Amino acid sequence: LEPLTDITYEAKFLFTSPTFEDRVRTFCMNPYGEVVMENTDGIITVNGHTHAEYKTENTNFALLVSKTFTEPFKEPIAYGKYIASLANMLGGGVIVQRLGDLMQGRRSTAERLAKGMVVPTLQEATPGDLSLVLPYRHFLAIIEMLQAMDQVAPGVYSRHTLLYGVEVKFYSSRLKVSGDLETGLPKLFVAGDGAGITRGLSQASLSGVVAGRAIARRVAGEL
Repeated sequence: LEPLTDITYEAKFLFTSPTFEDRVRTFCMNPYGEVVMENTDGIITVNGHTHAEYKTENTNFALLVSKTFTEPFKEPIAYGKYIASLANMLGGGVIVQRLGDLMQGRRSTAERLAKGMVVPTLQEATPGDLSLVLPYRHFLAIIEMLQAMDQVAPGVYSRHTLLYGVEVKFYSSRLKVSGDLETGLPKLFVAGDGAGITRGLSQASLSGVVAGRAIARRVAGEL
């Protein structure tokens, strides 16, 4: 991925899976970063970041499959948590699997990981089988996305590529705001992912700049 990340630190890819037409996107790309665990309401999930002090030999990113449910289902957050909890049930936390093992229909083991070219940065992850965790259409969408990305960044769809699971993102209802990110309550501005407006670090940071400039103009006008 270096040819991409050397140009733009966080490359963004949007993809529509050909089989089920689900939307898949890259999220939080971390050149020379590491995969880490986080606690999401008591469920151990996966995340990633990059250190300013040192670099690893790996680049990590998340693949998020978007799903909008229809009636009568009204529990999308519970559904996402259930999928993440399956990884905890099967692996005691985060599961890691070589893509080659996944496509051969077998779980990864410590021995198989040791034979791979990529060294896991999250040593606490349990080698396992993510096909027992992910719903089929989500699983297939991720595979199709990796195949498509391989056309742009050769090597992404490699048997040595490591997959960690599960990362889940929950988004609340989007707030109604002006172009300056001011809410219906005068002088109350919102910014960042928590407002349900942005989807990622760069956009969240930029929204803070937009709101900050609007507030500065407002304050200057009142002086």
